[in-house]
Order: sequence, then C-alpha cells, then structure tokens
Amino acid sequence: MNALLLQLTDSGFPAGAFAHSGGLEALHQLGLLRGEAQLRARLVEFTWHAALGALPFLHDAHAGDAKRADVAAQVFLSNHVAQRASQAQGKAFLLAAEATLEVAKVTALRDALPHSHLAVAYGAVLATQPSISLDEARQAFLFSTVRSALSSVVRLGVVGPLRAQAVMRGLHPVMEQALLESRGLRGEDAVSVSPWLETAQAAHDRLYSRLFQS
Repeated sequence: MNALLLQLTDSGFPAGAFAHSGGLEALHQLGLLRGEAQLRARLVEFTWHAALGALPFLHDAHAGDAKRADVAAQVFLSNHVAQRASQAQGKAFLLAAEATLEVAKVTALRDALPHSHLAVAYGAVLATQPSISLDEARQAFLFSTVRSALSSVVRLGVVGPLRAQAVMRGLHPVMEQALLESRGLRGEDAVSVSPWLETAQAAHDRLYSRLFQS
C-alpha cells in the first residue's frame, strides 16, 4: 500500500479528528448506545452516512471542482454542529497536509476553499498526489472516519479498546459495500441516511457535559 496514504490515515496524523465524536457522544447520553449490538447498529448507520453524505463531495473535489464542492457541502450540511465540525477538521487536515507534503497546490487550497469542509479538503489534497487514486482516497477517508468514530466511543467508555478492534473488523464488509454503492456519486447525489445521528448531533451543544466538540 502507498506509504503516504498510510501516513495520512494514521491515527497520529494531526487532523483534529480526536476532538470529535460525529454525534456519537450525544447518542450515548441519550441512551442509544447501550450494548454492543446497539453500538454496531449505530456504527453501520454512521458508515453509510459518511459514504453517501461525504464521499460524493470528496469525489467532486478530487475531480478538480473543489471550490464548487465546498460550497455545495456547506449547503448540504444544514446541521450546524456537523457543519462546524466538518470545517474545523477540514482546516486542520489542510494545515497538516501542507506541513507534510510541502506542495504549493496544497498551500493554495487553504485560500481557495471558502469553507474547507473535510471531505472536500481530503479529496482536493489527495488529487495533488499522482500516486494515490480516487478509489484509494475514498477508501482511506471512509476508514479514517469510521475509525475515529469508534475511537470516540472507546473514550466514552462504551466499549473497551480491544473489543473495539473486533467491532471495527466486523464493519469491514459494511465499508466495502458502502464504497461500492457510493462509487461515482457526485455532490448533487449526496443524501443523509441517519435521522438518529443527525438529530442527536444537532443537540450536542445542549448536552449537560461534553467530552467532544461534536
């Protein structure tokens, strides 16, 4: 596998994902992550939510229309918490990628993207690397997104770190199917598929106590 792609998907890459739960903290406090079966069901929804609601914008950005994709992503993410989290992580990813790659095109993206949504930033940055294909970029993004979500529930005490690895392994077929069915989708095809996740994340700012920013 491409060594650069491994570096970009490493959990130690400073893209800010550790500060976000993707709505899972709110689900946990609402009592919707009780037991491993319920956790897995929510993570399956989360996987499809990312595949059908984020990968289409990555696709457009990778194809060379990053600014338009960024504006479209801003409109699509009507949930203010999800919107804020996507922008924060996108800006962090751009900053880390600029320091890592030292490529002028990556530096230019920080000024070119009006909102810097994560999926858009990811697609645009990886498009500057000829050694990384669109399919690899999509796979890396989805894996990183799901892995970060699972990491957040470990820190919330929902599941232990060792058991979490088995849960992640069980999600591999789900990710593969989601990648297959979302392949070729563009920004105008993006859809939200998890009402539970959307509703819970929108209420994140109203939680009595919070470990994560989203």
